[in-house]
Amino acid sequence: MSQSPKQFGWTGLVLAGLVSLWPAPGGASQASLGVYEDWRESSTLRSDRWLVREDGLNQEVALGLQGRRLIMRHRRQGQTASDTGATSGIQALLLTRTRANIDQIEVDLRVSNIEVTGCPDNPGSTVVLPARVAVGTFNDGTPGANQTGDHFIRVLASAPADGIDASSLLTVQGALVRCVSPDCTVSGPVSSVELARLPLARQFTLRAAWDRPNHRVLVGVNDDPDVELAYDPALDVADARVPFAAVRSEVVTANCTAGPTVADVQLEVGEVRTNTSAIVP
Repeated sequence: MSQSPKQFGWTGLVLAGLVSLWPAPGGASQASLGVYEDWRESSTLRSDRWLVREDGLNQEVALGLQGRRLIMRHRRQGQTASDTGATSGIQALLLTRTRANIDQIEVDLRVSNIEVTGCPDNPGSTVVLPARVAVGTFNDGTPGANQTGDHFIRVLASAPADGIDASSLLTVQGALVRCVSPDCTVSGPVSSVELARLPLARQFTLRAAWDRPNHRVLVGVNDDPDVELAYDPALDVADARVPFAAVRSEVVTANCTAGPTVADVQLEVGEVRTNTSAIVP
């Protein structure tokens, strides 16, 4: 598997430098999907299509192409100084989107390996969130030049906390989320819905779309019908200050004096589809 070098210091959804890659505000209209990436053309990630960000808190990280899949793998052990608190590690794959705004994304995914070992004295804090697709939408007019008030669509597949086995299921939820800190490291759902429970190690598809004219977002999984999440039109004051489209994987490990907790995941990213106007040839 060809390896991509680690990049550290990613604390929000995207780095501020990504803003320069985006076109002027205006928003894309609902349009047909096209294949943005199928991993056929190269043995390495194309820099004109992708940016990769990691937060640097994982002890092990691997990223590279294997066959017609991008493999995203990371592992983290928790700290042992206390039985309170937890620390996360994040890998994110960001569409550069240099030619057109994106208002929808659909990605084929598979969790090919996962490990979760929690702490009895700090329960519920060790978890793997193996797959998330997200699309930035609008800002609600919160004063300032940062991400506070930006809203984005999130479709998230999460594993049970503290332990996992072959019978465990992934829970898929869709949400419209608001950034509540300047770099969007803190955010909260405006509305959310559970979409599905999925078995491990099987391919699944996550999708998210913004229907701006009708003041709603659409979230879905596999071939199930899309679920609508409506929002107050008054919230849509302007385009998101840091718009983005991304695939992300996260691990969270609890602090535990009895010994290090473990969160480990390998995610296979298959075909990625988005607005045809955003496809980089």
